[in-house]
Amino acid sequence: MDGVEEGLWPLVESFVGSHDIAGLAVAVVRDGEVVSRGFGVRDVGSGTPVTPETMFHLASVSKPFVATAIVRKELDLDAPITEWVPEFTLADGREGEVTARGLLSHTSGLPDVSDYGWHDPQLGDDALSEFARSLSSWRLKNPAFSYSNAGYELLGLVLSRATGATFEDAVRREILKPLGMQKSTFLRADVPAELAASPHVGMPLVMPGDAYPYSRRHAPSSTLHSNLIELSRGLMAYFESGGVLNLMSQPVVQVGNPPWEEAMALGWAVGSYLGYRTLSHSGLDPGFGARLVLVPERRTGVVVLANSNTVPASSIAKAALDVTLGGGDLGVTELRIAKRSLAGPVAEALATEGPDAAQATYHRLATADDFDPDDEGFEDAVWGAIELHRTDIVWPFLRLWTKLRPDSPTARTMTAWAHELDGHELGGHELDGHDLALRGEG
Repeated sequence: MDGVEEGLWPLVESFVGSHDIAGLAVAVVRDGEVVSRGFGVRDVGSGTPVTPETMFHLASVSKPFVATAIVRKELDLDAPITEWVPEFTLADGREGEVTARGLLSHTSGLPDVSDYGWHDPQLGDDALSEFARSLSSWRLKNPAFSYSNAGYELLGLVLSRATGATFEDAVRREILKPLGMQKSTFLRADVPAELAASPHVGMPLVMPGDAYPYSRRHAPSSTLHSNLIELSRGLMAYFESGGVLNLMSQPVVQVGNPPWEEAMALGWAVGSYLGYRTLSHSGLDPGFGARLVLVPERRTGVVVLANSNTVPASSIAKAALDVTLGGGDLGVTELRIAKRSLAGPVAEALATEGPDAAQATYHRLATADDFDPDDEGFEDAVWGAIELHRTDIVWPFLRLWTKLRPDSPTARTMTAWAHELDGHELGGHELDGHDLALRGEG
C-alpha cells in the first residue's frame, strides 16, 4: 500500500511532531495486506519508541471482542441474563427485562458507571460477581439508546458462567485465539513490561505512576490489551467470519452520530464513510485512546492506538481511509489544518517558568493563528488524571486555567470534580453526564 506509506505516514508524523502527543500506533488492512507503524514513545521517561509490537490498553475497543464471543457462543440473546447471573437485581425489580441483546446494543436501559474505581482496582476472580451485586440500588432508564459500560461487565459475567471459566480465560479461548490474537489479553499482568505502553495524562504529559485504568470489575468493557500486529490479524479474520459478522452488523437502534455511529448493532457501531458502510468502535480511558474501523465491502480496516488523551483518533482513521480508498480528503484536511491546543504551551510555561510566565504565554498566544484556544485541549489535559484520582498532577494547571478563563464551564466542572475527589465524595450523579460525555464510547 504505497499510498499509505507515501500519503499517510508523513502526515501523521508531522502531526505527532507538532502536537502534545506521547505515542501513537496506526495500521491499515486491505485485502489481506497490512501496513503498520508506530510514532512517538511508549513512555516519556525512557523515550522507548512505539512499534507495531507495542501493547496498548484499548478501553472500549474491548467491547466488540466480548460481543463476538457472546454471539459465537450461540446463547439465547433474548433470555433474561438472570438465568446466568442470578445475583443481578435492580431496585425497581426489572432485572428480568435485561437481555444479552439489549446489553450488546446498549438498549437495555441500564445506566452507566459514574466512578470507575481505577484508584482501587479489584483483582479477584469474584470481581464481576461483586460488581453485579453492587447494582441492586440501580433502576432502568427508558431511552431507546443508553450507552452502558456496566452492561458489558454483565455480559462478561454471562460469558464466564456459560463457559465455566473466568471471564479472561473464557474470552481468550472463545475469541482471541480463534482470531489469531495469541498475545492479546484482558489481564494487565499478562502484558510484558518490555512491550507495554504507559498511560500519559496532565499537561505537559506525564506518567501517573502506579495509577492505571485497570480493574477486573471493568475488564469486559475496557481492559483488552493488544497491538497493531494482532489487531490487524483479528480484522482479517473478521472479514472471513461470514454469518457472525453479518449478524453483529445488523442495526438495532438509531443513534444519529455520523459518520461512525449512525446506529448501534450488536457490539459494533454502524456508520458510513466515503459512501461505504462502516463498523467501528472507539475507546477512551485515562491516558489511552483507540479507534477501530472496518469497511467490509472493501475488506479494509484501520486501527488507531494512543497512550494519551490528546490524539484525534477519529481524524486519523478518516485520513487513513481517505488515502486507502480514495475519493475523499476530510480526514487528511482535518489533520493538516489541526492547530496545537493553547493548553500545551501554557502548561509548559507553568511547569518550567511559573504562573506569571504561563499567563504571559496565554495572552500572547490566545489570538495566534497557530493555536487553538478552545477548552477542549484543556479538558483533554486534565480529565484523565482526575479520573485516576491523581488530582495532584493537574491542580496547578486547573487553578491557572480557571483564573485565566473564569467564565469557562469546562474549567469549573473539572475543578469541582477534582474538589469532590479530594473530599472523598466519589462521583455523584451531578457528574454522570459529564463522565459519559468524556468517555463517549470509552
